[in-house]
Amino acid sequence: MNQPTPQFIRIDRGISQFNHDYYAALGLPIISSPVYIRHVYVSIARILHPDVHGFSTEEKEIATQYLAKLVNPAYNVLMKDEERKAYQGIFKLLAKRLMQKSRNVPIHSAIACELMMAPNDGLYERSVSAIAKLQYQSLKTILEYTAQISELNLVYILYKEGYQYGADNMPPVLAPMSPTKSPKPPASNYFTPPKASYTTPQYPTYKPPINRQSDPDETVFQTRIEDRDTSAIGDRLKICEVYISQGDWKSALKDLREILQLDKNNSKCHAMLGVVYKNINQPQMAKASLQRSLQINPQESLALKHIKDLSNPTPSKTATKNDIKSEPKNPTPTKKTPIPSPQKRGWLSNLLGWASPNDRNDTRK
Repeated sequence: MNQPTPQFIRIDRGISQFNHDYYAALGLPIISSPVYIRHVYVSIARILHPDVHGFSTEEKEIATQYLAKLVNPAYNVLMKDEERKAYQGIFKLLAKRLMQKSRNVPIHSAIACELMMAPNDGLYERSVSAIAKLQYQSLKTILEYTAQISELNLVYILYKEGYQYGADNMPPVLAPMSPTKSPKPPASNYFTPPKASYTTPQYPTYKPPINRQSDPDETVFQTRIEDRDTSAIGDRLKICEVYISQGDWKSALKDLREILQLDKNNSKCHAMLGVVYKNINQPQMAKASLQRSLQINPQESLALKHIKDLSNPTPSKTATKNDIKSEPKNPTPTKKTPIPSPQKRGWLSNLLGWASPNDRNDTRK
């Protein structure tokens, strides 16, 4: 598959040809826990952050688009319990509709064809893991490997609904095509999911320190990033900069709160939290966060800038990533920006609409 233009990302294989395959976007089996989803998302976001790997100007733009249009939407759906359950439930409807329509859906990758011929949970898990190790190693091959995982996901949901390729009593739902070269697991430091049964999946769980009081209002940081080294926290703050530059205040707020659980005396994190509170119209919380930042570091430029704005509020533009990285000579206050709600209508309505027997057009809107 060709590398996309920055404005348009499309995958037309596997589940993705009917609607978004959020699990494929993150390189995940379709029965992954929120703990594991969270970990994989942070790993991918680090790779795609434009300031991490020394991308060229053009590569930075493409990487940012992948993060904003492919990875973030997948994470936002899969981390919400209600939406994730509904999304998993819709797979059954899709599989049943495909078997009813006898569509002969083409399967291109060799690894998905292998699963189609001899489906089982273990082979599915190993196959997704093998491709996920390669998925985000190069901007040029992200869509190809995502398409291969989406084909595996499609084969798997059909298998779980009782489909067996070539059986006498089965409709010709899937059609193996000339297989493409499937990836082999390289010696890589990309996180490999633990072996787990799909009937009772077992994923790593976060255990807080014994001497730590539980806080009912906090979101526990459930990833394997348990060390508090400066570089790891710095990477997460850069991801929050992307959220803020996109006006994604909800994601920024959640991540910044989690970072403070790791480093409660991080002055930049407190300052960024103040910016978020300011833009979601919580001036008292914003002022408290900015003051805390200045208590830790009286020279924190971001806090100095925005504490003045709160003292003398006037209308101005929305905060951007540039506001965080450096303080302009003539700072201008920011105005309230409503919390965006991306993709209000999307995967669920579109997929239900496609699955309707009255819908004759099996294309994505």
